[in-house]
Amino acid sequence: MQHLRVIGLVALVAAVAAGQYTRQFQSPDLGTGAYGGSYGYDVDGDGTPNLWTRSTAGQIVIYNSSLAAWWTVSFSGYEYSYLTTPRDIDGDGLVVPVNMDADGPGEVVFSGAHYATDGYTGKVRVYDASSRGLEWESPAIAGFNGYASVDDVDGDGRHEIIITLTDYTSGWGYVEVYGYSGAGLGGGPGYALESRRPIEALPSVARDRTDVRFQLDRAAPVRLDVFDESGRRVVTLLDARLPAGDYSVRWDAADDHGQPVPAGTYVYRLELGDEQRSGRVTVAR
Repeated sequence: MQHLRVIGLVALVAAVAAGQYTRQFQSPDLGTGAYGGSYGYDVDGDGTPNLWTRSTAGQIVIYNSSLAAWWTVSFSGYEYSYLTTPRDIDGDGLVVPVNMDADGPGEVVFSGAHYATDGYTGKVRVYDASSRGLEWESPAIAGFNGYASVDDVDGDGRHEIIITLTDYTSGWGYVEVYGYSGAGLGGGPGYALESRRPIEALPSVARDRTDVRFQLDRAAPVRLDVFDESGRRVVTLLDARLPAGDYSVRWDAADDHGQPVPAGTYVYRLELGDEQRSGRVTVAR
């Protein structure tokens, strides 16, 4: 009798293993930038998560529950584009459009990025979920790779936009949070984005000189130092109060005494009051 029970169990397992999945849908050719997902995001509010895809051309298509194209957003010139997904706030397995501003729930956030030889540039858009109309678009943000998330990280009842800025060449990176400010670009509703460029050194690999470039959006006391890999200060390049503007400070790969520094990697750090910006430069001898 025990032998018969084992045989029956084996037969049942074999029957389950014989099940198959078949392809229900295939998108149009999206190119080498093809990307897609759902994450449980019920964008159209019908109680079913929406499939979404991205193409090489930066076009995002959201499909309804019949897997028919329902909403298309084009990020022309931004090949890495995303539907930014908030978390499931009530635990029902669905993510829904959220309250981003002062008019209640109903916003959807998209983001996109373009990569060139000098790094990433990206932007953020906020849409009204009901009308699918564009409520706000950020300026181009240097270093933003297009990936973002949204959540109420400051507990004010409205979701904020969380983005990451990186520059692999210069070695800097930041995580930044932007919240609704009530008045943005052009005086309309917007988010408190700071339109600044991070600090950079060109060339990033230098033999005898490099230019450290940065932008000030307002007048501020500024200190620019260079440190070696152990954290020891090598030279102070600038210590002054400057008006708003674009700046370039020459470093001749020498220390405070004018002696050439050894080959290696150095960190330059810009201090603006409580704010710091930094990057790396390699000295090759």
